Amino acid sequence: MSHSPDFATVKQLANDVRLVPVYRQILSDTLTPVSAYRKLGEEDHTFLFESVVGGERIGRYSFLGSDPFLQIEARGSDVTIMTDGQSSGRSVEDPLEELQSLLDQYPAAHLPELPRFCGGAVGYAGYDTVRYTEHLPHAPGDDRQLPDLAFALYDLMVVFDHIRKVVLVVAHVRTDTGNLEAAYQQACGRIDELCDRLQAPTVDLTPRDISLTGEPTLSWTSDFTQEEFESSVESCKEYIRAGDIFQVVLSQRLQLETTAQPLDIYRALRVVNPSPFMFLLRSPSVSLV
Repeated sequence: MSHSPDFATVKQLANDVRLVPVYRQILSDTLTPVSAYRKLGEEDHTFLFESVVGGERIGRYSFLGSDPFLQIEARGSDVTIMTDGQSSGRSVEDPLEELQSLLDQYPAAHLPELPRFCGGAVGYAGYDTVRYTEHLPHAPGDDRQLPDLAFALYDLMVVFDHIRKVVLVVAHVRTDTGNLEAAYQQACGRIDELCDRLQAPTVDLTPRDISLTGEPTLSWTSDFTQEEFESSVESCKEYIRAGDIFQVVLSQRLQLETTAQPLDIYRALRVVNPSPFMFLLRSPSVSLV
């Protein structure tokens, strides 16, 4: 097995950064992004990014990540940071600036043979994070109690290069540990462990029936009645006529109880509705598909 770059090169790159990527290449002819994600264990703090260009061609790269070394969540101005099994919380004026401050603490080297994205912050910022930059009234209550912002910092990733038909397994060497060679060996060990998981016998993925035609048979519930929704549309028109707004997105929450797993929902959506930005993001608070 071969890891790139070698330790001598990493030592040269380590002078000005805190993270240096190391990687292995393996063949991708028996792997798919979905089966690889399944082999990661479908754990919390994992993600899968894919792309279909123009609804016809798959994008060059698919990205998977697991085992982040740091997480940050914000509810209003209250921020919680979790790392090494420990958490700390405080109140800040702008949690987005707090996230940027964390990213600034981990500058990383870039290798020209790797895609620009091979590690970093992955997560979501909800609509109400606009209040961090705009002076708006307090956000309405959230009965789901979800974070307004939740990101994790990943230094271990799997990258499918669909043009070269290879998988890049990338880990980052921490240059601030006091023993760079030990940190290099640790990163190589993480890569080898993940490669073993990817090359293990395929985890069962049960075939599912998918109907691309016909009417849905499931019953959804909405937080709007049709009359309430139509009334809100009329109110929006009045605001536009009065010059108070010029653009509005009137949304509703559709709910359905299901026993389906997030990965199975993602598998169905990528067939029924492929798009330029497809993702499955799992955190302890919520799964986004």
